Amino acid sequence: MTELFNRGELREFLDARLRSAIDRLHTMTEDEVLSRSTDDLIERLARLARLQPVVIGQEPIDGGVMEGSRQVRDQWGSGRTYNQAVFSVHAVYEFTGDPELLHYRPSMHLMARMIADIGTGTLTVRTTIAAEGQVNESVARESFEREIGHIRTNVGYSTADVNPFNASIDQRLRPVVERRKEVVLGRRSLAGALGFPLEKRTDAPARVPMERKQLSVAKPNPGPRQPYRDEPALTTAQYEEVIGVVESTMLAMERTPSVASGKDEEELRDQILVQLNGAFKGSATGETFVQQGKTDLLVRIDDRHVFVGECKWWTGEKACGEAVDQLLSYLPWRDEKAALILFIDRKDASAVIEKADRAIRDHAAFKRAGSASGDPTRRRNFVLGQPDDLEREIHLAALFAVLPKGTGKTASGKDAGSA
Repeated sequence: MTELFNRGELREFLDARLRSAIDRLHTMTEDEVLSRSTDDLIERLARLARLQPVVIGQEPIDGGVMEGSRQVRDQWGSGRTYNQAVFSVHAVYEFTGDPELLHYRPSMHLMARMIADIGTGTLTVRTTIAAEGQVNESVARESFEREIGHIRTNVGYSTADVNPFNASIDQRLRPVVERRKEVVLGRRSLAGALGFPLEKRTDAPARVPMERKQLSVAKPNPGPRQPYRDEPALTTAQYEEVIGVVESTMLAMERTPSVASGKDEEELRDQILVQLNGAFKGSATGETFVQQGKTDLLVRIDDRHVFVGECKWWTGEKACGEAVDQLLSYLPWRDEKAALILFIDRKDASAVIEKADRAIRDHAAFKRAGSASGDPTRRRNFVLGQPDDLEREIHLAALFAVLPKGTGKTASGKDAGSA
């Protein structure tokens, strides 16, 4: 038999679990810290700290009654003792959750002493009742239900402490993980996402909602080859600027349908390409965004792609999944950025957007939903993993333009309205 809730304070036990998870972060190699995304590291560490609250079954799954005796004092005050016949009653309950929670005292708790046998997924309570004539079933049940009732109450108080602790773990780990990454990168005198220094210019077309910018690439410092290699990437701010230009161009298409009338995917892609190159300028050539294939928009550094946009008329969930496959084939690096630009017929546009969302979530590379956008009918964000290395993440913005039926054709020449 074990006395429950007597090893110490639950609050201190929970804090110790979080500290242990943080200690695990500091035992990871630098390569492991840098190669995993912040969200992946947080989730991995959170699993070490998180606890599943205890839930006890409503009815016993087993039990029994045994005859026995106990020493009792003479009630008349003589000081003598005698053997009293008793029945020993036990009841076995199933429970789920972390059994360690049965040993620590929650912030609010009953003062009663609670004793039980803790098995693998079972909790056995035992009571003793006087054997006076035939066993009274209601008295026996009342005796063990009183014992398990006390334990249930303390378990409820424990859950009230554990649930907010579990909910706070990610938030408490994030600054620790981010700081650890900064320290590791600082020690190595490198930057994980080197980005593009931006130089403002004043000759951008007025209708593009940003100034023309100079984009160049900073190369990693030369040195011995490392298992983890820092690689150029668009920063989050630059990525949002790029997406902003694409969104404004798509909005212009919606507001002026004649701009898109009769255009296939390639021609619509070219309109977006013009606007992007009107807002950004490469360091070596006049164009940062180039075309490859029929519908792609690329930012290429040497032989690498740091941004890929894919333009498609909506033709179904299968084709949407294939477009994601194509994006993945272009982006072999970690922490990359991409956009899936979908042109949708006005007919059932809302339903199509939900189907596109489902198609991306059903893709084998889907890891989690990204940050919420201001307008989910225009943009939805996702985080994908590389099929060959799920630790390398791709941030995908799915962008939607709703155009009148028959205003365009697919790259194959098929009328969009028949898709």
